[in-house]
Amino acid sequence: MHKVNTAAAFIKHNMPLGQVGSLSDQQAWDIALFMDSHERPQDPRYDGDISQTQKSYHGDNSQYGEPSPVDEHLLGTKAY
Repeated sequence: MHKVNTAAAFIKHNMPLGQVGSLSDQQAWDIALFMDSHERPQDPRYDGDISQTQKSYHGDNSQYGEPSPVDEHLLGTKAY
């Protein structure tokens, strides 16, 4: 779920366990954005140009290619 809106919808309708539907829209979006702002393995389609990979595969509804709130590197550029 690399798109924030997809993750927020899932979170809103499925979390927390046993208390489905108890989160507000804002809480679901906050959680989704928090999750999406963490580093993850590099996109295997990455071709050396983070902005092109972001445009081609991630669209505008993702933190991919944006500065990390932790250390300001661009999310998706670290290879593991």
